[in-house]
Amino acid sequence: MSEVTEIAQPYAKAAFDYARDNQALEQWQQMLDILGMILEQPIVADAVDSLDGEGSEETILDLLLHAGGEWFDEFFQNFLKIMAENRRLKALAEVLAQFRELKAEHEKTMQVTVCVSELLDDEQLAQITNALSAKFGKSITLEQQIDPSLVGGVVIKADQMVFDGSVISNIGRLSTNLHA
Repeated sequence: MSEVTEIAQPYAKAAFDYARDNQALEQWQQMLDILGMILEQPIVADAVDSLDGEGSEETILDLLLHAGGEWFDEFFQNFLKIMAENRRLKALAEVLAQFRELKAEHEKTMQVTVCVSELLDDEQLAQITNALSAKFGKSITLEQQIDPSLVGGVVIKADQMVFDGSVISNIGRLSTNLHA
């Protein structure tokens, strides 16, 4: 586990627990998503990356609070202030990722990416969704990504697992087995 992951863990858990206990999971997810969009902006990303612990956290905090404006409620602003006081703003992106994981686990949902060479029809999507739902015991949300280099087949990315049923990979495995 990386240092940033360890730093982010108690903050993500505290944010999740607060949001869950106050029936505000969706609101906190939205605020964190907005924060994530702000953090992706090049000037903000560079500023966060260059945090050195020498008082620059206050400047970044002001920037984040200003950019979030009315989208950030009082409790979320306080959460950011606590992170800044403890010089932990560098871990914000990881807090967002961990919050999403905790929320998905709580709601028993899973985001799955299906990479295909051409779009799947509704029946194929339903079959994949049902199979993954049965395998993981969770509600599945599928996202399709087109990758013409696959030639055929699918590559399914679910959490940290990858199911590679692409034609290219199958040919590679066949070639390896023939040479063995």
